[in-house]
Amino acid sequence: MFIRLPRCDSGRDAGRGLDAALTAALSDPNAASLLLPPGLAVEDAKAAVKRIQAADRPALVIDDLDLRAATQADGVHLTDPSKVRAVRAKLGDGLVLGAECALERHACMVAAEDGADYVAVHVTADTLEAADELIGWWFEMMTTPIVALLDVPGDHPGLARHADFLSPPAA
Repeated sequence: MFIRLPRCDSGRDAGRGLDAALTAALSDPNAASLLLPPGLAVEDAKAAVKRIQAADRPALVIDDLDLRAATQADGVHLTDPSKVRAVRAKLGDGLVLGAECALERHACMVAAEDGADYVAVHVTADTLEAADELIGWWFEMMTTPIVALLDVPGDHPGLARHADFLSPPAA
């Protein structure tokens, strides 16, 4: 399971909010990877990455290559799949690179061909059927892992059966 840590407002309570979310995520034995939200202060991000890595899980930074480097996170999760090729060239092969894609086969295939280690698609109540069809097809045809970024609560057996990872709605 991919855990998207929630964006915490700045200020005195932001660190405690991130700390609480991180504690909950790391207590989940199914949490395979944790995505740090954009806009984190460098010191907060460094502390989070250390905790995630100490728990033997990869920490991924959303969109920010400089923050990835400053924190020594395990990789980057891109929200713009058109940047995969350029970011892969900067990261090299030793770090994880994921890409959020439109809910369509072609977009996911291009991201994978450009060097993404995994592709991810958002799943909402309105796109649940299309996502189930795409992820089922991907499971049968492709080898690059696919992540279902769930923005709809509940159990989704088709997605659970075919997605390599599920990401529950961010808290």
